[in-house]
Amino acid sequence: MSNKSFNTKCNFASNIKILVTKKNFLSKKNFDLSFMNNKYLKIRNNREDLNKLLPSKPHYIKQIHGNKVINLDNDSNFSHVCDGVITRKKNQVIGILTADCIPLVISSKCGNIVCALHVGRKGLEYNIIKNAFKILNKYSYEYEAWVGPAISKKYYIVDSKVKDSFKNINKDYVDFFKESNFKNTFNMDLIGMASFQLAKNNVDNISYSNLCTVENNDDFYSHRYSSNKERFGTYVWINQ
Repeated sequence: MSNKSFNTKCNFASNIKILVTKKNFLSKKNFDLSFMNNKYLKIRNNREDLNKLLPSKPHYIKQIHGNKVINLDNDSNFSHVCDGVITRKKNQVIGILTADCIPLVISSKCGNIVCALHVGRKGLEYNIIKNAFKILNKYSYEYEAWVGPAISKKYYIVDSKVKDSFKNINKDYVDFFKESNFKNTFNMDLIGMASFQLAKNNVDNISYSNLCTVENNDDFYSHRYSSNKERFGTYVWINQ
């Protein structure tokens, strides 16, 4: 693993590029990309240094753990308040900031369109993946997906109310909850549920980083592990 990013282990078309930052990105200490800590100057400098490596300035969105997805190419007056973004423009970088939630990248197998989603527990509950495909399915493509570094089921513990809420949506979701070592709590498999929802949208090729943000906290931020507000970035674009 380099000090810039890591091998994404992705089977996308060769023109689809993904870059994921780490805590020591560009040999810096604590390479945070989120303005939530109010360290404006530091974050601005980090983003400017990152921009030098990318074909265009990344398009950021204001993530709210919802299910709204925007088409960057068609929506001229869209709100930046959303949790997913789609583009077919070459060299247009789109980005997601996370610290346990899943940075999910979807691409057409031909490499003509990309989608970046911020998928946490609420995103799964609201099925942001299904909403993304309401846009993606307007195009005659087959799709594949890549799951970036996210918290594993071993460390994601929820109470019975969360389990029951998902069961009421879809009884099949109970398969992604297992009793934990703590009374009346469950280990929730976010990645497994995201894979299930992808399969429901006919995605049969899914690649995984296989990196847990808690187990790899030296490299990636984890809100559950350290209760911090720092975030690492996942960026994707169609190379020209």
